[in-house]
Amino acid sequence: MFIPESDHVTSPLEKTSGHGRTRRMAAAVCRFCGRLRYELAPAAVSFGMTCMGWLHHAVGVDPAAYAGYGLGVAATAGLTWGGLKFKSGIATSLGIASTATLINAGLGAVTGPSVPSLITGGVVTIASYAVYVPWLVKTRHDRFNLQIKAAKTAPLPDGMGVNVGVPGVTGDTEEETALRRALVALGVPAVDVSRIVFTDTGWYALVTLPPGKNTSAQAVIAKRQQLQANLDLPGRLRLTEGAQANQLLVRMQTTDPLAGPGIPWPGVRISSIEEPIPIGIYPDGIEILIDIVDGHVLIAGGTNKGKSGAVNVLAANLVACGDVFLAGIDMKPGALELGPWEPNMVALADDADTARQLLVWLKSEMTRRGKYLATLRGPNGERVKKWTREHGKYIVLIIDELAELLRQAPDVASELMTLMQVSRAMGIRIIAATQSPSEQAFGGKGTDTRQQFGVRIGLPVNEPTPINMIMGTGAYGQGWRLDELDLPGKCMVSSERYFEPNEGRCYWITEHQILETSLEHASPEDDAVEDVRPHPEPDPEPDPPTSPGGGGPGGGRPVLRAVPTFPDGSRIPENRQPLWEALEKAGPEGLTKPEAVSRGICNHHTSIGPWLSQWVAAGWVKEDGKRNRAVVYVHTASRHTTAPEASVIDEESTACTSL
Repeated sequence: MFIPESDHVTSPLEKTSGHGRTRRMAAAVCRFCGRLRYELAPAAVSFGMTCMGWLHHAVGVDPAAYAGYGLGVAATAGLTWGGLKFKSGIATSLGIASTATLINAGLGAVTGPSVPSLITGGVVTIASYAVYVPWLVKTRHDRFNLQIKAAKTAPLPDGMGVNVGVPGVTGDTEEETALRRALVALGVPAVDVSRIVFTDTGWYALVTLPPGKNTSAQAVIAKRQQLQANLDLPGRLRLTEGAQANQLLVRMQTTDPLAGPGIPWPGVRISSIEEPIPIGIYPDGIEILIDIVDGHVLIAGGTNKGKSGAVNVLAANLVACGDVFLAGIDMKPGALELGPWEPNMVALADDADTARQLLVWLKSEMTRRGKYLATLRGPNGERVKKWTREHGKYIVLIIDELAELLRQAPDVASELMTLMQVSRAMGIRIIAATQSPSEQAFGGKGTDTRQQFGVRIGLPVNEPTPINMIMGTGAYGQGWRLDELDLPGKCMVSSERYFEPNEGRCYWITEHQILETSLEHASPEDDAVEDVRPHPEPDPEPDPPTSPGGGGPGGGRPVLRAVPTFPDGSRIPENRQPLWEALEKAGPEGLTKPEAVSRGICNHHTSIGPWLSQWVAAGWVKEDGKRNRAVVYVHTASRHTTAPEASVIDEESTACTSL
């Protein structure tokens, strides 16, 4: 039976010597045989009769005993014949079983422990199961149907138990009895219920359900609220699919060690990004650890459910790491969430334009780092394919409210997808938080970024719908029940470290702690420039390339300039920028297609025709008569919004310009 690690409780008996272990093993065997007493009955009878025959052989068999065995076989054979003649199934089955049993015992008495006796015992056991199993299945099926009918019409009478030896639908404990009766009332009677295991926080049991689509574990999980009402026991019911399709793990939490106003943040606990970051605790006191180096991080949950706390705990630990450059995108106007960390960041964006700029700069930094890694070789001459702190600082981008970013700037989805797919090898990590988990929040069908998040922190949600979107396909049925997390800050973490759903709670960091940590670890302006190359420097050929124009972690904080955008805020593709700028420069005089060709803007006027048609349809450009029989196109849009991009700066400059 699966035992949740966090619920394990060591009893005093488990600490005793070998004698105590022997007693526990014997008790476990007895409980196992008790639960399967009906299934083991034919084998037990056959084995018992074989042993009786061997014992008779050991004490000696006289002629009278031989005669007794012969008369017994004759009598049972006669019973079998009579049952067949008068078409009595019970008499026939009883006669066949008795004949086989007596032959087994008689042969054991004649030969003793021998190969013929063992073969006979095995054949008798197999034959008995061939008859017994169909009868047992039919009997239990009929009993289940009777229980369901009785539960729907009136209280269950005491004489209708699943276990023949136990009156009523009862178990070894009050909780097991309540669970059996609740399942019967739900229309899904249990085939078997493992012994209830009690822990410091409640109890749990593994239930085997009848085969069938309507009696599967998923079907019962979908009726969790009705099952809890049927149980009528104190606590919160949790249901999870077991190892097999018809197994259900039932947990009842009667006490919550994570309850309360919040778990205080203990302060900075790491000094390097390559160390796991503690963000909270599990009920048993073990800390929840997040490995940023292993992959990008997704933090998702409902409104006011603790998302900001988790983001700030991660940021507070990261600003204390000497091998990290921190950047941020906060889509709340004024960067209300990440604003306190601005002194610790190389860049902070608070709207769609500056967010677009920051992603463009990160993409160029990713390219620069990739070219730099290509020049490096390992100790055996192999290529270096993974960034470590030996090559320079990592970069961590924190995005607060990913859904809002992609709503305001849908054109950045491609840059974001590229960063998430490629940037890990270049030492760039993304922490994305959203309170609106949806397909649009992850870039849509064509650019879905969900699979790129190696670490997922799920916070409480108001309904089950977003759970599979946050934690992965099928997560709801596997026990990732974020809709059952009842307090802000409670969470479930999925990563390479954590595979099973386990409820924990994030630390609560106060505004005072945020301000204090930010001021303590704020980077002086003169420390902003740092070479990404290791020291002592390698001696590759050619020299390691630098960032185009410098800027960023390789040459100070990024100095930013505008990137042209269309009036709707979308970025102008590079191949269309010359034509757009020419139309702006032409002013009221406008521009014709032949003039665009003569100025080298395009090779042939047909290549720019579709672009001009789109801009005319959008109202950004208008047709204003003709010049030399060619249509004149005039730029009509007002001065457009611009988005920033990494600029060319003096590599020796140490100026730090914030967003």
